[in-house]
Amino acid sequence: MLPKISGGFLNLTQKCNLACKYCFVKQQPLEMDYQVAKDAVDFYAKNALDNLNIPQVTFFGGEPMLKYDEIIKPLVEYIRATYGDYVVYITSNGTLFTEENLKFLKDNDVGLLLSIDGDRETQDFNRPFHSGKGSFDSIDIDLILKYFPDVTMRSTLDRENAKDIYKNYLFGEAKGFKNQALVINSFADWQEEEYKIVEDELEKITRHIKDCRANGKPYMEFDEYNKKKDTVKLLKEIDSKYFREEHQDLPACGTCGLGAGVHGSIGSSGNIYSCQEMTENKDCDDFIIGNIYQGVDDDKRLELVSKFNTKRVTCAKKERCKSCKLNPVCNGGCVINNYFKNNSLEVATEAWCRFEEMLVKESEKLEVQNV
Repeated sequence: MLPKISGGFLNLTQKCNLACKYCFVKQQPLEMDYQVAKDAVDFYAKNALDNLNIPQVTFFGGEPMLKYDEIIKPLVEYIRATYGDYVVYITSNGTLFTEENLKFLKDNDVGLLLSIDGDRETQDFNRPFHSGKGSFDSIDIDLILKYFPDVTMRSTLDRENAKDIYKNYLFGEAKGFKNQALVINSFADWQEEEYKIVEDELEKITRHIKDCRANGKPYMEFDEYNKKKDTVKLLKEIDSKYFREEHQDLPACGTCGLGAGVHGSIGSSGNIYSCQEMTENKDCDDFIIGNIYQGVDDDKRLELVSKFNTKRVTCAKKERCKSCKLNPVCNGGCVINNYFKNNSLEVATEAWCRFEEMLVKESEKLEVQNV
C-alpha cells in the first residue's frame, strides 16, 4: 500500500527572471493563486496526520520569489499560525532577496536552497537575465549568508564551465559557503575531452580537501563526495553474486519522481505530479497522479512504480555497464532525467554514469585517508 502524499513542491509560477542556458522549465504564463497554494498546504497537512509524519512543502518555480508578496509571505504566516510542525523550504536563484524578506524567511524557519553556479564569469555566462545581462551582481551572497549561514551552494556543471569546477569551489569556500552540491547537466552533448577535464578538476578538489584535513584547516564540504560514502562502503562489502539488492523491498526501489513515496508536486490547477520537473508540462500528463480537489489516483501511482526497477537499469551506452565498477550497485540516477533524455525511466544518461564513476573514485580516496 502506498503512503498518502504529505509533502512536495508547490510550483508557484513557471515564470523566471533568469534565462539559464540549461533550464528544463518551460516558461509559460501559468501561475498558482493563493487559494490553490493554501489548499495544497492543507492537503499535505491532512495526509501527514494520517501518515503520522510531518508535512513538508517547498516553494518552487520558475523563480518562486516572484510570488513572495502574493503567496509565500501570507502562506508562511498561515502555516505558522495554523499548524505545529511543518517543514517549509524554498529553492531560489537569489536575485530577489532583500534584508526584509530574508529576515522573514529566517524568522519563520523556512529553509533555503540557493542556485548559484560560481564566480562572476561562470554565473553571468550560465545564468543571465532575459536581457542577456549577467545575474552575479544581483545576488548579495554576504547578505544571504548572514541569515542562512548553512545554505548549500547548489551548482550545475555544464560543458562550458567544466574547466572551472575547482575555481568555483574555491570561490564558494572563500565566500563562506559550508557546502556545495554539484549536479551535472545530463542533457548536454558531452565530449570525451570534457569528461577528462571534469575528472582533473574533481581531483583538484580531492587534493584540496586532503590537504586541509592533514593540516587541520577548514574547507567547504563537497556534497557529491559525501553522498558517495555509502556506495563506497557497499562496494567493499558485496561479493560477486550481489546485484542491486538494496531497496528491492520498496516500491520503485525507493526512487523519487514516480509517486511511490510521500511526495507529490502540485501545479496551478491543483494537479499532483509525481515529480516537480513534470509540473505544468503538457507532454507529461502521464505523470499526473491526482488532484488535490478530486483525490489521488493510486492506480496511476502503481502504474508508474511498475515501470521502474533498478535491476533493469542500463546506461544509454549499454556496453559500458559490463566494465563499470558501479554496475552491481547502480540505481540509475534521476529517473525523470532518464525519461526526458532517453524516453525511458530505466536508461541512464551517459553523463550521469561517467560523473558517478568519477565521484566514487574520488570519494574512495578521501575514505582511505580517514582510515
